[in-house]
Amino acid sequence: LLAAAAAEPQYLATDTHWTPAAMERVAAALADRLEASFDLPPPEGPGFFRRAATVEGVGDIVTMLRLPEGQTLYPPQRVTVETVLTPEGDPWRPDPSAAVLLLGDSFTNIYSDPALGFGAGAGLAEQLSYHLSRPVDRIAQNAGGAAATRRALARDLGAGRDRLTGKRVVVYQFAARELAGGDW
Repeated sequence: LLAAAAAEPQYLATDTHWTPAAMERVAAALADRLEASFDLPPPEGPGFFRRAATVEGVGDIVTMLRLPEGQTLYPPQRVTVETVLTPEGDPWRPDPSAAVLLLGDSFTNIYSDPALGFGAGAGLAEQLSYHLSRPVDRIAQNAGGAAATRRALARDLGAGRDRLTGKRVVVYQFAARELAGGDW
């Protein structure tokens, strides 16, 4: 999916994560695939809606370089994200009773977790929920690769929070680099 639009930047200029447009294409295509391949319950009531927001961040590459405060070599990158809201106008939240569980890493969270520097409420889980017109449950870890998310799910299960009950499908998002160097 990312290679299909190679004319556009797929990754942020000074960050190892995808652009909002690249993430959007993946979320829409994933929703189409889930709808076609799984017997998901019909949407209940009106779907989610989105509101455009401009955010800017310096990115994780700049942070890892430990450049001095006030550096001008790599200015913040400004991007437009689509914040997902409930029909009532409240911020999107993961729903443990949803039929879809998304396990993810920082690619899931880049536009969800304000600590990553590119906004909140507009990440992969939110966009998937928007395109499905259904709630989605999410477990996502920013560090530790694919193994960290599996451990988080195992911790929840061990603590009596069965995040798999009622699920029709589990989507496992991880960075491609995990295939070569991940903790499997």
